Amino acid sequence: MSQAELASLADLSTQHISNVENARSRVGLEKLVAIANVLNCSVDELLCGSLKAGCRSIYSDEVAEIIEDFSDAEMRVLPVFLRNLDDMYSMLKRTLDENRNE
Repeated sequence: MSQAELASLADLSTQHISNVENARSRVGLEKLVAIANVLNCSVDELLCGSLKAGCRSIYSDEVAEIIEDFSDAEMRVLPVFLRNLDDMYSMLKRTLDENRNE
């Protein structure tokens, strides 16, 4: 989503969105909630990357909700998938970085 789209949907200016994204301006709670609503996420998720403390509990709860409905077969493959997640994440990040540099 572009800054302009987000600004329009959250009833904010594009300049304000840009300033917040680039840490040139702070965002108030009301505006932060509006942005989270537009992005269909929680305020916790938006702040998680900038918190000094980890966000493990936020994501642990989300993962627990996701796997709650897993079948026995899905639960059996989950440990294998998780053991390989680090390698998959590294490959994906490398690919995204290369695409940005092109």
